[in-house]
Amino acid sequence: MVPVAEKEPQAQKYRICTVGLMTVLILTKLDRNEYESNRLIESFKAKGIECMAAHPDDFDIVVDRDIHRGIKYRGQDLALPKLVLVRLGAGIMPFQLAVIRHFEQAGVPCVNGSLPIEIVKDKLRSSQILSRAGIPIPNTMMVRMPIDDGLVKENIGFPCVVKVVTGSYGEGVYLCERQRDYRKLMEFIDNLGNKKTMIVQRYMGYRPGEDLRVLVIGGKTVGAMLRTAPDGDFRANITNGGSGSRYDMTEEIDYLARETARAMNLDIAGIDLLFTETGFVVCEANSNPGFAGFENYCDVDVADLITDYVRFKIQ
Repeated sequence: MVPVAEKEPQAQKYRICTVGLMTVLILTKLDRNEYESNRLIESFKAKGIECMAAHPDDFDIVVDRDIHRGIKYRGQDLALPKLVLVRLGAGIMPFQLAVIRHFEQAGVPCVNGSLPIEIVKDKLRSSQILSRAGIPIPNTMMVRMPIDDGLVKENIGFPCVVKVVTGSYGEGVYLCERQRDYRKLMEFIDNLGNKKTMIVQRYMGYRPGEDLRVLVIGGKTVGAMLRTAPDGDFRANITNGGSGSRYDMTEEIDYLARETARAMNLDIAGIDLLFTETGFVVCEANSNPGFAGFENYCDVDVADLITDYVRFKIQ
């Protein structure tokens, strides 16, 4: 098998541990996750665990009577790894999900699995699951055209947050301060011919521009980070210019994060909590949490914790 570094220019920055038989395959797009991929490879290498990072689009699937021989990497047969570590989130495409499913059907554990990833990328479906589990979330409704802003006012209220059903890194999220702002946004979206499904959530403005990112690995919380939005924005994502700081863990934070990850069946998760007058609500769960900000602001070696968990799974 040809090393990623020999044929993929964008991957030349990566130090691949092995290109033959491997213990762990990291599925990553090798773009926005550059820091995370490098940190994970370094940590696996330090533990003596053979690994390889590869883009999911470099695989082909052939389904015949032997499911174990049906996965090819750049046209060549691939020896199955002991585990696939999936670093693909809400932007995952159907083919990429199919690659993960094929590994699963061949008996290779995937962290996270295809079904949890597919569920988490759908914000409405995630809200429905959390609601059924009794986990506090902001009031949420799906929007359909033509708009009924009176129904939104009655059930959600203003200000409100409008989101595309599938999105990450704070993209596709809009704050509507007033009913007319909401009406204008939806009319604009409709005039563009944009058929994306939208959801509307109650705006939790108790601490504007702040939220908590809690990391859960193997059913355990490993820390919480307070994220603060840059001036002029209400989204606190670190990738959008927000800043972070360590936040003390409490029983409530620990419980909400662990239960959310459990309800979503996520081995590794980033759980976002919003402040309320009485505590917290769960904003959303992430199946591919970035951890550069977490390591920087909270002094937690997330890569080491993830690779320790993977080592436990394969042993």
